[in-house]
Amino acid sequence: MSNRPTSLRFGLTLSALGALAVAGAPMLPVARAGIGDVGSAILVAAVVAAVTALAVPVAAFAAAHRSEIAGGALLAGAGAVAAGAALTDLTLFIDAIDANRFELFRPVTAAALTAGPGAAAVLAGHLCSVLAGVAGAITAARAPRTDGGPVGTRPGTPLVAGIVASAIVVAVGLLAPVVVSADPVIVARGVLDAPATTAFGGVLAAMLALVTVVWALGSGVAAAAVGALAGTGLAAFALLAPRFAAGLAGERLAPTAATVAGSIGAVLLLVFAAAIPAATARRAVRASRPVTPDAAQRAGSAGRAHAVAGVLGLVTAALAVAGALLPTLSVPAGRDVPDLPQTHVLLVAGLLLAALSVWLLLSEYAETVRPAVAVPAVAVATTAAAVLQAWVVAAELPGVGAGTGTAVVFGAAVGAAVTGAAVIAAGAAERDRVDTSVDRVVSSPTRVVVAAAAVVSVVGLAAPLYHGAGSVLSYPWGYDLWGRLLLAVAVVVAAAVAVRSRPARGGALLLGTAGATAVYASSWVLVRGVIQDPVAAVGVAPVILGTVLLLVAASLTLREEIP
Repeated sequence: MSNRPTSLRFGLTLSALGALAVAGAPMLPVARAGIGDVGSAILVAAVVAAVTALAVPVAAFAAAHRSEIAGGALLAGAGAVAAGAALTDLTLFIDAIDANRFELFRPVTAAALTAGPGAAAVLAGHLCSVLAGVAGAITAARAPRTDGGPVGTRPGTPLVAGIVASAIVVAVGLLAPVVVSADPVIVARGVLDAPATTAFGGVLAAMLALVTVVWALGSGVAAAAVGALAGTGLAAFALLAPRFAAGLAGERLAPTAATVAGSIGAVLLLVFAAAIPAATARRAVRASRPVTPDAAQRAGSAGRAHAVAGVLGLVTAALAVAGALLPTLSVPAGRDVPDLPQTHVLLVAGLLLAALSVWLLLSEYAETVRPAVAVPAVAVATTAAAVLQAWVVAAELPGVGAGTGTAVVFGAAVGAAVTGAAVIAAGAAERDRVDTSVDRVVSSPTRVVVAAAAVVSVVGLAAPLYHGAGSVLSYPWGYDLWGRLLLAVAVVVAAAVAVRSRPARGGALLLGTAGATAVYASSWVLVRGVIQDPVAAVGVAPVILGTVLLLVAASLTLREEIP
């Protein structure tokens, strides 16, 4: 222990303290009621929560014994998920009765609840895990730049596909309702319909889990990738397994299918992480070449990554177009199926993604076009969320249900997530054969234009385009607003990446971002005929201006490319 870096020792200590706090929290009063009984924790769920929380520092100590980099990365992966859990813990202090934390307590009356010392303990525990993750990330950052190309190109497509699929299932599990409830006191909501702290905490946990997995697959250090994937799987399982146990053991409660799938996905993520070294070695032996590829092999890896991203993009685009054309609602016989205007926007988003993805199948154009595909893929998810929200509202009418298009639209949203991960992985494969010894960044004036474009675009996405559209100022949000938030985050990330990228790549990324915001801006026009003469709201001007500024920023960036 004494020979380990100070950051790693600090992280391991904090991880152990945090796990002990989370494990011990059910033994303390978590919530108090002015009148009536609060109700104790469901014992099985509490035991599962304690065991799974303690598993993170145990695994980190074991990993650090073999590799400091792996131990630090494991703490970093677990800390990323813990950041979302910490935000969710605030619900215990704000709206404890709707927290649905059955490993801590089960409300038996609708009396107002106040947080007790157990709530403070679990929050402190997750914050310790977040700090441990920061310390672990510092340790992992000391690893060499690469030990043989992106990790995602080494173990084979089936294993990488399994990792990506497991991560997506985990993210869905973190966003789904905790349980199905037949108890009148317990209202089982999905994360996006829950109190604000639960909603943002769940979204943050799901988003950081996906980001960590994508980073791991794009990393050039196998030990860091394995550790990060294992940490993400363990931390996600520590959140999902108690929900599963509570649903099985609690009276009038049942686990949701998403909770079950998410728990299984977290375990599979851990299993697949452990399988990476052996799978990589087997492929290297089978090919009778060392693991570290030469220039030709790296070019082949990048080409395969581009092809995978292109195929996934085309499949996602096809699902978006089909979902837009198929009936989203089912109505009683003899009645007209109402037209949902959001499907028109989804059609445009799908066509844009298809037009860009097809170039990824052509090797001479793939590297140039690849950055432009990322944000339009997010735009498909955004418009799919708007369609699903329209279906949720329409389904409240008597006799109205889901049509064939609803499932296809949901598939397009999932496909958009997979496509985005594939595009990022393809970018990692490109960087493996690019000279990064010299920084190629854009000039200060161009950075100012990029920053202004991002800010104005975010304002346009936050404000409604027409009267009747949702606003971020009114909470709880519908799926459409969550989709717009996702696109706003993608715009900010794209702007931040573009100013640090080689000008040609940054320009392509900004062009794709402009295309995505233009798709969103088109919704104001495409709702005409369904919503007669929609009245423009405050969001129209900034989203159009943001799109124009993104095009200007892309032009300025491309002009700085060295011939």
